Amino acid sequence: MPERLAVSAIASTGSVASVASAANKPVTTAIQQLELSAIASETGKGVPVDTQHVEDVRRAVRNGTYPITPDTIADRMLALKLNWSPAK
Repeated sequence: MPERLAVSAIASTGSVASVASAANKPVTTAIQQLELSAIASETGKGVPVDTQHVEDVRRAVRNGTYPITPDTIADRMLALKLNWSPAK
């Protein structure tokens, strides 16, 4: 059955090269997907995080000493809603 499809494809396009090119596209796409996946995996490994700051914030939240300012929370919520970046 695949031979019949190839023969009919050659007959309709008139070219063996165009059939070979079309048959090669899924492989190329799969290779590109693998390459992009590898790049994404490598990119995610080097995310810069200030681990000391994260630990300080966690400790402050746990101890109840993290400063919670209702005005700042309201400003940030409005900024998020309006897609606006407030001055820090």
